Amino acid sequence: MAELFDKRGGFRKLHTFTLATIIQLETLKFCRRFITQAPREAGAKFYDPKGRQYDQMTQAARSGRQNIIEGSERSATSKDTEMKLTDVARASLSELRGDYEIWILDRGQLPWSAHSPEAREINAVSLDPAPFTDDMVHASARHALEQRKKYA
Repeated sequence: MAELFDKRGGFRKLHTFTLATIIQLETLKFCRRFITQAPREAGAKFYDPKGRQYDQMTQAARSGRQNIIEGSERSATSKDTEMKLTDVARASLSELRGDYEIWILDRGQLPWSAHSPEAREINAVSLDPAPFTDDMVHASARHALEQRKKYA
């Protein structure tokens, strides 16, 4: 007879977790490069005097990843909680997408069309299965960094 609840903690093998890790890493990189609290330097960076946009973007990226972890960890006791936390992760990443969209629009640019070659190329990227053994944290981090290269 199948168990009522799955084992908890299988998040490291999920493509969504790997993608959320890549998104968080790239958001940190983006914010460090383009959004700063220091006075504007030759127009190179967006001046964010109170740090709100930087905080919002980095926290939305973090929330997306962390809620996947928490939802997976709680799956052994509550599928309802797992689903709610997964939905919070989705919403956080949607909020982050909105921040990127407004950043692009503020510079007089348009986000890529879903039919553009750039968007099609990104959407065609497929992640490799997670080849984990017993050293999950190390192997998961290595896997995320390797998969991140596909989006370079």
